Amino acid sequence: MNLIDQAIKFAAIAHKDQTRKATNIPYITHPFAVGMLLQKANCSEEVIAAGILHDVLEDTPITYEELSQRFGSKVADLVAAASEHDKSLPWEIRKQHTINRLKTASVEEIQVITADKLHNLKSIQEDYLHHGEEIWSRFNRGKRQQHWYYTSVVKELTLRKKDFKLIGELENTIIEVFGSLDLL
Repeated sequence: MNLIDQAIKFAAIAHKDQTRKATNIPYITHPFAVGMLLQKANCSEEVIAAGILHDVLEDTPITYEELSQRFGSKVADLVAAASEHDKSLPWEIRKQHTINRLKTASVEEIQVITADKLHNLKSIQEDYLHHGEEIWSRFNRGKRQQHWYYTSVVKELTLRKKDFKLIGELENTIIEVFGSLDLL
């Protein structure tokens, strides 16, 4: 079984009882969609596997050691780079940490993080079409803070657009969802 197939099976089992926020949609649809975005962007097998696995450290009991043993240190490092390490910290601090990490992130780390953010925002966009403003209540922070976060991420990535085409797509999706890249 190749690395991507192993990642699909592993992630499906790890996320088996989880659903997307305030929905009955199986959570695994998100990691699979992230992997598909990375595959369409012609990323390496390791990056695609890391995209599929990107939430296992953050949202399941799986450890870095277990991930590294199973998929190698490169995949485990990419997953760790896309993970929030201390969920007990306030939302703003966790998000600022993610933004700060982008300053020194490798191209492969940026690929995983960008695909994750892009799929999350596309999901928000889709839900907004069906449910309107009420969707913001399902998040730890509302529309204004989400706008700040996604805009801050894409602004940090602006100079890296040449490295990864999905950064431009993320930027366009932010404009579609929030109306602009300018904070309110």
